[in-house]
Amino acid sequence: MLSRRSFIKYAALAGASMCMESCTPVFDPPVSSDTGMPGRDLLNDLIVADAHAHPERFHTIVRREDTIHSLEEMKQARVAVSAFNAVGDHIKYRTGYGWPFHATYQQLSHVRELVKLNQADLVLGRSDIPSPYDPDRPVGAVMAIEGGDALEGKIENLTVFHDYGVRMIGVMHNHNNEIGVHQKSSTDGGLTPFGVKLIETMNDTGMIVDVAHANTRTLQDIARVTQAPLIDSHTSPIPENRSSRKPTRLRSWNEMEVVAKTGGVIGLWPLAYSHRSHPRTTLQHWAKEIVLMKQRLGIEHCGLGTDGGGGLPQKVRGWTSIASLPNLVQAMLDEGLSRDDVRAFCGGNFIRVLNTCLA
Repeated sequence: MLSRRSFIKYAALAGASMCMESCTPVFDPPVSSDTGMPGRDLLNDLIVADAHAHPERFHTIVRREDTIHSLEEMKQARVAVSAFNAVGDHIKYRTGYGWPFHATYQQLSHVRELVKLNQADLVLGRSDIPSPYDPDRPVGAVMAIEGGDALEGKIENLTVFHDYGVRMIGVMHNHNNEIGVHQKSSTDGGLTPFGVKLIETMNDTGMIVDVAHANTRTLQDIARVTQAPLIDSHTSPIPENRSSRKPTRLRSWNEMEVVAKTGGVIGLWPLAYSHRSHPRTTLQHWAKEIVLMKQRLGIEHCGLGTDGGGGLPQKVRGWTSIASLPNLVQAMLDEGLSRDDVRAFCGGNFIRVLNTCLA
């Protein structure tokens, strides 16, 4: 139950949000999903679910056209469900001061505007997950926050976000916070006492815990506390021959096994890079990586996390946006993966976690 102060804060924010929604630019409605998308027949038996995206780049006022992850493209690619991520530490990039809670709440108001315009459906519980795929239904939006900085160390703020519709939180982003230590930090450390309480509360209230960007110790601590499957929404394996000890956004096999043992899913992204004899620059490289993940972790722990709209510095050749999904599916089939594998990777596994976690 909210305290009187929290209730007043919530009511004020809700009122401010309605004001912002009335002033929010109207997004162009998505075009019909029947447009001629090359290779679209490869998606016919899929329910696509993206574990990490920033559709329409609602988290920033800077709309770089080459990185926009649009609702139109998502409909073309048969995306039934996607995480719609606000950025919880965005205020720290812009000015270095301010209130992450308020800034994140304002970002999320744009998702509510999409719902109001019938361009997205909020996924609040299991019954809201589309199955089978319905081309006439808006994309299912799992309202999410990337960076638990937005909570400002207060469980009552988690309650406010939950009441507003948030169902998934990436506890870390690019700053250390009241919860733990981020993946590329020069400091070490694990989950804080507040972080323990947060994970327990998220489990109890039916919210998905995303460990993307969490350093090894924070990840391990979260896995020990959680009673529900974890998501590492957007990453890829560290090359076997990597010798550098410099912090990286990629994951070791040991770290990914930690996530898998909770029954969770590791979302693989289209980031391109090359390390000595280990290139990851084409869709074929990405598909080979999925084969390796299947062999070492099981296909049930692999999923799609595009980071669409997040401004990846480089993408593998053949991938420009979620509209390129047929190209990835063909590469997966070329590498010997089955249609069942493709269905599990492209959405089935993430939807399984949603069904497990959501109240």
